[in-house]
Amino acid sequence: MKFIICLLFCLVGYSQIPNNIIIGDSQTPYVDRNSKKVERVVGLWKGGIDVPVLIKMVQRYKVSPNVQNVFLCIGTNDLYVDKGIDKLFKSIRITFPNAKIYVIQGSWGWGGVTHTKYDKIKKYYKRYQELGGTIIGPPIGKGDPHCDCPVYKKIGKVIDNILL
Repeated sequence: MKFIICLLFCLVGYSQIPNNIIIGDSQTPYVDRNSKKVERVVGLWKGGIDVPVLIKMVQRYKVSPNVQNVFLCIGTNDLYVDKGIDKLFKSIRITFPNAKIYVIQGSWGWGGVTHTKYDKIKKYYKRYQELGGTIIGPPIGKGDPHCDCPVYKKIGKVIDNILL
């Protein structure tokens, strides 16, 4: 009897993880707010993080085979320099073994990426694509992304169409 009760509690906890998640940096909540079909997960996003921090977060998260799609919103705080994209993909594939990975291109023209050009950003995200990620557009784009910019509605609509 104790086994059955324990099993039920485990299944209830397990089923609470959404099937379609978005993880990443401070731009993540803005994308999340503009999509009806994707959800942020506590512990898998945080403002100011870069790829190495996201890797640690993903590695600490419980293995979740029910997650079907992972949307990544990361790169801006890496200044579009590869700081472990391969390792991030390996970690995501271990933690979310059945998930397809989509990648949201970040922002530039502000803060540490003031002088970054879109050509550098395209080259940076090409590595994500080479590893099997699907790049979605439009990018968050030029300017401070810490507001509910109109581009987030476009990105949210693209995500929702993917998940139809």
